[in-house]
Amino acid sequence: MHWTDANREPDVLGQRLSQVNGDGMELIMITNRGQKVWPSGLPETFCTDHWRCRFVSNAGAVTHAQIIALLSRIAEQGFDFIKTENLCTFDGEFGFSLGQGQ
Repeated sequence: MHWTDANREPDVLGQRLSQVNGDGMELIMITNRGQKVWPSGLPETFCTDHWRCRFVSNAGAVTHAQIIALLSRIAEQGFDFIKTENLCTFDGEFGFSLGQGQ
């Protein structure tokens, strides 16, 4: 996500993005430059204007329709998503890296 808030406050971003939770999707963490900054990030972490926001399902497997609906809600809030990655599993094994602290 590209977010250029002048103060770059992760808690503000986390609060605003949590409002798009729904349809079985929930924001669980935000990282910036590989460092977890929300929730419970360290205030001294220097943040740039590129954020990785991890949404996961709280109700089983995620459908393409859920992803499209989530991206629509994000866009409606005025955020600019610049990349998406699906967090897939293969034969029960993660096909992605866990975030810091997961």
